[in-house]
Amino acid sequence: MASKQIIWTDRAKAEFYHILEFYIDRNKSTTFSEKLLSEVEELTFLLKSNEFIGRLTSDNTVRVFPVRHFLLFYAIRKESIYIVSFWDNRQNDTKKSYK
Repeated sequence: MASKQIIWTDRAKAEFYHILEFYIDRNKSTTFSEKLLSEVEELTFLLKSNEFIGRLTSDNTVRVFPVRHFLLFYAIRKESIYIVSFWDNRQNDTKKSYK
């Protein structure tokens, strides 16, 4: 199977960026955010050739894969994999705690 291109949606990029920034600010260090970034990069590399590794969501067009206490949501298309959301499971879903 050929490797697919990974494309982050604007929403997913913004969510991930805000999470990284939140932990940098909270921890007064980049260490945790750097580790998380590295883990997500490894996962996206793995997704390129193992796209069905995540479980289907109730949407049936989106899959989800856990990364620590985060969830990476993605959709598989013919030639690409779209990262559609990156969610911190500890955040309040009615008010983003990392803005």
